[in-house]
Amino acid sequence: MPYSDNLDNEPKPSRKRLLPQGWRIFQLKSGKETTSKAGNPMFVFEIQDKETEYAEDIYCVSTPGKRWLLKCILSSVGIERSTAGTYNWDIPDVLNKDICGLVEHEPNDYINRNGDTVKTVQHRIVDFKKYEPNPLTQDNSNPGGVTDPKDIAWKD
Repeated sequence: MPYSDNLDNEPKPSRKRLLPQGWRIFQLKSGKETTSKAGNPMFVFEIQDKETEYAEDIYCVSTPGKRWLLKCILSSVGIERSTAGTYNWDIPDVLNKDICGLVEHEPNDYINRNGDTVKTVQHRIVDFKKYEPNPLTQDNSNPGGVTDPKDIAWKD
């Protein structure tokens, strides 16, 4: 039997990449409001590592008492708490902004299809802060590093 399929819009599957540990520069590429499997309101942001161009989703629950990660992202793009105690924002306010994310490694053990335990390492982005280009290099190197020439330890 002959087949006739249009495969033009088939995306390549994304593979998880292990990012190096430490503070890295990301760009917020997209965002949407949705509901978690547990029924909690949340925001899903796609962030892209500026160096490797690797992109992944970050899930920010927006239920009171569980919004710490959302607060970090809003603060890192310059959205501050009002005097009334609220953050007034919309998804377009955070898009295409550069932020710093703290990448940490953690073990990831799973059982494969053959029933074997596979031990690997995965990364997790655990914190965000405002990105400020290094004034000494005027580029994206050394995020959160030395910003004042007198802080450099010169060798004699």
